[in-house]
Amino acid sequence: MPRPPLTGCAALAVAASVLALAGLAGSRSPASAATAQPGRSPVSLAITSVSPTYARPGQKVTVSGTLTNISHTSLQGLSVQLSSSSVPLLSRIGLQEYADGSVQDAAPIPGASTDLPATLAPRATVSWSVALRPSQVPLTGFGVYPLAAEADSPVFGSLAEQRTFLPFWPGNRASDPQPQQIAWVWPLTDQPRLAPCAGGLVNNGLAASLASGGRLSGQLEAGSQYAGSASLTWAIDPALLADVATMTKPYQVVTTVRNGACQGKKQPASQAAAAWLAGLKSATAGQPVFVTPYADVDIAALTRYGMNGDLTRAFSEGRQVASSLLGRDFTGVAGGSSTDLAGTAWPADGIANYGVLENLAANGINTVVLDSSTMPPSSSPQPDFTPSAQTTTPDGEGPDLKVLLSDHTLTQIVASAGSASGSKAQAFAVQQRYLAETAMIAAEEPSVARSIVVTPPRRWDPPAGLAGDLLQETVSAPWLQPVSLAQLAAVQHPAGQVKRQAPHAVSQAEIGRSLLGQARQLGQQVKLLQDIQRSPDPGLGYTVAAVESAAWRGSGSAAEQGSDQAQQYAQYLSGQESRLTVIGPDRITLAGLKGAVPVSIYNRLGYPVKVMLEAIPSSGLTVKTQPSLMVIPPGQQVIKKVEVAAATVGPATLRLRLLTPQGMPFPSQTTVILQATHYGTLALVIIGTALGVFILTVVTRAVRRRRAAPREGPSGSGPGSGPGPDPGSAPQPQPAGRAPEGAGGHDWRDDRGEADNVVTGDPASGHSPAHDAAEEIDDYAWAPGWADPR
Repeated sequence: MPRPPLTGCAALAVAASVLALAGLAGSRSPASAATAQPGRSPVSLAITSVSPTYARPGQKVTVSGTLTNISHTSLQGLSVQLSSSSVPLLSRIGLQEYADGSVQDAAPIPGASTDLPATLAPRATVSWSVALRPSQVPLTGFGVYPLAAEADSPVFGSLAEQRTFLPFWPGNRASDPQPQQIAWVWPLTDQPRLAPCAGGLVNNGLAASLASGGRLSGQLEAGSQYAGSASLTWAIDPALLADVATMTKPYQVVTTVRNGACQGKKQPASQAAAAWLAGLKSATAGQPVFVTPYADVDIAALTRYGMNGDLTRAFSEGRQVASSLLGRDFTGVAGGSSTDLAGTAWPADGIANYGVLENLAANGINTVVLDSSTMPPSSSPQPDFTPSAQTTTPDGEGPDLKVLLSDHTLTQIVASAGSASGSKAQAFAVQQRYLAETAMIAAEEPSVARSIVVTPPRRWDPPAGLAGDLLQETVSAPWLQPVSLAQLAAVQHPAGQVKRQAPHAVSQAEIGRSLLGQARQLGQQVKLLQDIQRSPDPGLGYTVAAVESAAWRGSGSAAEQGSDQAQQYAQYLSGQESRLTVIGPDRITLAGLKGAVPVSIYNRLGYPVKVMLEAIPSSGLTVKTQPSLMVIPPGQQVIKKVEVAAATVGPATLRLRLLTPQGMPFPSQTTVILQATHYGTLALVIIGTALGVFILTVVTRAVRRRRAAPREGPSGSGPGSGPGPDPGSAPQPQPAGRAPEGAGGHDWRDDRGEADNVVTGDPASGHSPAHDAAEEIDDYAWAPGWADPR
């Protein structure tokens, strides 16, 4: 009776067991061994290859490895013995138990051993190899067989054991299992590195990753080689594409941000970046590709905190960037060709609940890739085989959402090789375990062709060559049939399906409230700047998505790095905001109850802005008109006058601030203190009084002059008669401003009691004295220091 597949708690032990495959799987060092510490073997045994990786009838299999003396004493007479069994393992649970060392299903194979050098010095390593002839291990049927290597000593007996697996393919069409469809998601993602200023990166970590031997270089190399044969489905973060594109030109590695400007080290254009981007474009042409939201934002975290708008914006930004840089359309809806995956999403860690799926459906997603642990079989008892990866679930938006479940065990196995510095033995352990797991899936229910999905970690960094080896096994294993995600999703009624539980899992690694709070603040700053720009800069919005990236998941250094990056963005945006200012006088005195307040708006940004000036008066103060929308060129300032009127004499305040065209307040603002006075009214009274006095004086003078006009007497007698001046005598001096007495028949008398501020008219102008007086008053009223009564 086959045992049930690996589910529930048993699945959680896979990662630990895989790590054990790469280390000391067993140690049976006697306590009396003088060279060994208690519980520790004096040697380290490793299997580094099985060639070929699976057995065929009549074919020799060679097992190779290394043995290292980790003690401080030389060892003599060591040998390596192989063990196996003619009975295959029965289930994936049995495979796990054998890997853990909890069962002993193998026995020594007679003649399958090799002697090592007579003496093995301390810290020395020796290679070994043992060939298995078909007759030594009578493998009869398709399945996975145990295989172990044991290091023996003639003195101490068994020193160490290393276990692996040997799949067997009979090649008999009548009994061979149905090929299992297998789809690989090939991730190309990284942490977002785009700096807030154009042409900059927050660090230069991509340089090594894109160079030969780097993580991204190796991922692209392996993916390019097997893109077609392994039917890879590429999952690409558009933020990575944008960062690499930045490096194809001279760029800046930003170290500090001051006053809205980036400072750092200039870098030349990267040839490796240009070659990588061109290689990716070529490798993915005509191949199935879906893109993550920009910066691979944490979909689950945004959903949890109700930031659905940010998710929608990240999807839109990501599709646009990827379409531009890869030269293909990612903005369309799903339902096109087999390479059209615009409606596919892959939440971080493959974990989602109903709320996340509903949010994805609202963003045009109709196929989602999840980890199989999120939707385990709901039937009882559990099925005794691994079900197909295809299923569906309600999404709250319409037809059921298609779900492709990546195999949890395979995901853990592949993830265990997450270090580029891993040894050859570690890489082999992962490769052989992957092959054994897929063979066991086929052997569980050989007559049913089911489906498998494999999703390596997003920033997978396996030992050199392992990625290609795994894809090679996928292509060459006769029990596997590579397909794309789109092909699996298109199957209407897949074989091997079972009823599954609804998704309800929540990851404890989601980015937290604090970091999302920083993202909210950044979003507000970005919106303000974009609103005032005549041509909004989409790059500013990328900073928000970068802070919300799933790369910052967890509570360790990743979260701290994300917070530091958010602070750098905030410093840049605040500096940009400070370059647009409104300036007014600190204090101004009104010449009355009305007046104008001069206001300067200074744009020190590198682009024109659209703003409105808003004047907010205090109680008792009114603003006649609010200035309308204005465009201020870069590096210039505009001066506006704000007309105000006070209800009463006394102090008042006028707050001045800038608004975006949408009416949102900009940070820059200032307050002016105004002092309303009676100066204007008093000036009118003074001027009116003075005018009346002057007019009265002029009229009085005119009357007196008329009364003093000469009267003609009889025979020349009268007031004006008398002897005239002697013609020979010199003319007598006359008082200034007076005509000679008797001139013109008039008698000008010296009226010493009259005022001396008499306004005289200009005979040439024809103006009356009253007119000249009014003009002089007007001149006084407009003299410096006088208030304008108007």
